[in-house]
Amino acid sequence: MNLILEKFHQSPRRNKYEIWIEILDLCTADHIHLSGIMRELRLQTGKCKEYLKFLVERDLIYVIDTEQDGIIYQTTQKGRECLRQFLEDINKFFM
Repeated sequence: MNLILEKFHQSPRRNKYEIWIEILDLCTADHIHLSGIMRELRLQTGKCKEYLKFLVERDLIYVIDTEQDGIIYQTTQKGRECLRQFLEDINKFFM
């Protein structure tokens, strides 16, 4: 996890933008289930589903429905570009 993202993750209060970025980062590293996202980011089921729906609708993550593993999430190329741009801008303007 990037140093900037670690700071977001440790914060007791995060805004939706920080959570979106954390989800994109988490789903970039590996295919992950809803429960893994909820556990890693300390989110309740309803909020987590809301954030995932938002990101899926914008083609930033996609859903893979497998018979063996169930539903898993993965960051799309567009989502990776969004994450890269976000981190670049944060580093450029605030670090």
